[in-house]
Amino acid sequence: MDKRFKHTLVAFKICPYCMKVLTIMCHKNVKFEIKFIEMSNKPDWFNKISPLEKVPILIIGEEVVLFESAAIMEYIDEITPPKLMSDDPIQKALDRAKFEYSNEIIKSLYQFIFCTEQEKFVKLKEWIINRFKQMEEWLKDKKYINGSELALVDFNFVPVFVVLNMLKPILPCDMLKDYKRVQSYGDSLTSLPCAKTGRVPDYEFLMIDGIKNQNTVLFRSNPCYFNGPKPSRCCFFSK
Repeated sequence: MDKRFKHTLVAFKICPYCMKVLTIMCHKNVKFEIKFIEMSNKPDWFNKISPLEKVPILIIGEEVVLFESAAIMEYIDEITPPKLMSDDPIQKALDRAKFEYSNEIIKSLYQFIFCTEQEKFVKLKEWIINRFKQMEEWLKDKKYINGSELALVDFNFVPVFVVLNMLKPILPCDMLKDYKRVQSYGDSLTSLPCAKTGRVPDYEFLMIDGIKNQNTVLFRSNPCYFNGPKPSRCCFFSK
């Protein structure tokens, strides 16, 4: 590969925004290397090249550094035809707005998962459920957000359904029970091969250990689950 176009993704193992990028890279069969870092102990070289000191970043060649998951996803889509992002200015703007919508759901979902306060936990649950109500409207008579065909915007929602599926045995309620279209949409996304290969090593182990070690509301509600057998190992990058 021409070194000018070598792709190196820098990621944190349980970061949902990294999962977004990994999912589209796997779907598009992009060749890349990956470096994992710990966000609690970020290396100096990372802080020097990451403008916001956040993951994911994509190093292109030896000099170019892309940051923010949406920018990286659009770049990957552009260089690997056929494009999944619409060329229509209005549709493109709507999709980018939904990129941000997915980010808000993901942020709140992770806060919910790792929450240690019961009152905040309940408020976050209700906020997330209301976001699914809006998605139910978007999915009226559609398989995916924009219609019958998979689009780049859909990959932004993959981490939401990966997490919900993983935690289904312990969630205090089925957040999607009133939203059949969203349920079907989530099933379609998580059945994509890239939704499975786009998870980093030991994702399930790390998430469950984090929930347990932080003494979260989820852990306190069902300690037997967290102290029992761990879920099966994820296959991605497990060589």
